[in-house]
Amino acid sequence: MSAEHAYPPDLAEYVVDHWPADRALSVSREALGQALSVAFQASLTSEETRPTRFRLLLTAADQLPATGVPNEGVLRLRFDQSRPLTADELRRLSPSAPFETSLIGASAEEGKLRIWGLAHSGPAWLAPTWGGRSLVPNWSYDPIIHVTAPGHLAVRSAGKLVGALERGLLVDALMDVFDSEWLSALFAREREEVQAEHAALQAKTESPTLADPSLVGRVGQHMVRRAIQLVRGAGHGGLFLVVDAQTGAAPSDVRGLRLKYRFEQDEPSRRYRTLLFQILERVAVATSKASVGWLDFARDSSPGMEKLEQSVFELSRLIANLSSIDGAVVVDKRFGLLGFGAEVSADLPAPFRVWRALDIEGQRREPDDIESVGTRHRAAYRFVHDHPTGLAVVISHDGGVSFVANRQGEVVFWEQSVSP
Repeated sequence: MSAEHAYPPDLAEYVVDHWPADRALSVSREALGQALSVAFQASLTSEETRPTRFRLLLTAADQLPATGVPNEGVLRLRFDQSRPLTADELRRLSPSAPFETSLIGASAEEGKLRIWGLAHSGPAWLAPTWGGRSLVPNWSYDPIIHVTAPGHLAVRSAGKLVGALERGLLVDALMDVFDSEWLSALFAREREEVQAEHAALQAKTESPTLADPSLVGRVGQHMVRRAIQLVRGAGHGGLFLVVDAQTGAAPSDVRGLRLKYRFEQDEPSRRYRTLLFQILERVAVATSKASVGWLDFARDSSPGMEKLEQSVFELSRLIANLSSIDGAVVVDKRFGLLGFGAEVSADLPAPFRVWRALDIEGQRREPDDIESVGTRHRAAYRFVHDHPTGLAVVISHDGGVSFVANRQGEVVFWEQSVSP
C-alpha cells in the first residue's frame, strides 16, 4: 500500500507497471487513465438516490463471441451507435447494468474511448465472494474496472486484482479476513471437535476416511459469506455476534446480551452441524483416500451434494433474514442459532480505544475514533471487549462489512473487502 492521496492517474500508472507479464494490456496508458478518471467521477454521483456502482469492461465488442452464454462467458449487446464515455453516461447506464450481473463495454474509437454497449455476464463470477463450489468462468484477460463506492476503484484481469484505489490509497491486495490465521484460530477447538467426532464415526467403517480441517472450516466460511452478502443485498445492515457458548448453554447465559427472541436449543436450531456431518460423510463414502479436503467436496457434482450445499445456503438466508429487525443475530461457534433481536447491554464497558487493522493479521494498525461510528459498531466493540473469545460482524446500510475481534486485550476491526 502506498502513501496517501493517490488519484486515478496514479492508479493507471500502477496498473500499467504491474500488469501480468504474460498478457498484453489491451488499452494504452492514456486510455486507461481516461477510463479511470471518468469512472472515478462517476463513482461520486448517484442515480435517483442510488449509489453509482458498475463494472466497466475495456475491450472491443468484436473480441467477445456473438454466441456467448452468461455464467460461462457473456451475452454481448451492442448499441446501434456508440456513446461517449462520460461520468453522466456511466451514471445513467449503471441501473441497467447491475454490478453483480452485467458490465458496461467500452473501447477506443479514433483515439477516444466510447461505450459500445452492455455485456451480461450472469452472477457466476461472484462465487468466491458469495460462497459456493462453483468454478469461476474466465472469458477475458482485458481490464475490468470495478466501481463499488465513492472513490473506490479496482482494476482486475481474469478475476485477479491488479491495483485499486480506496480512501485515497493505492492498494495492491484487497483484505479478505477469511484468509487470516487469527480467524481460523478462533474456531480451532470447534474444528477439532468435528474432526474427532467424524473420526469416531469413520472408525466403525471398513475404510475410515478422516476430514481435513480445510474442509470443516471452509464449509462454515462459505455459509457466513453468503449470509453477509444477502444482508448487503437487502440494504438494511445487520450485526452478527458469535459467542463462545458450550453445547446446551442457554442464550441468557451470555453475559451482557439481552435477547428479545430466543430459540429452543434442539436439532433445528443446530441444523448446520447436522448438515456439516452429512457433507463429511458423503465425501468420505465417495473415496478410499485416507483423508478428504475442500477439493474433494468441490469436485463432487452428485445431486445429493448439490442438495446439501443448497441446504447450507438456505441457513445463510435464514440468518440474513433474522438480521432485518433491530438487534443482533447471535450464534455460537458451531453456528448454532441462539436467537435474534439481541441488545448489547450499555452496562458493558466500552474499550478505551479501538484499532483499525491495516493487514489481515492485524499486525499493522492505526487508532480509530470510537465516536465516529454508529450504534452497531459501538455495540460490537463493547461485546468483543467483554468477550475476548467472541467475534462480531457488522454490515452497514451502505454495504460496508467489518469484522471485530479482541486481539491480546485490544479491540481491533478489519474492513472486509466486499467486492471481487
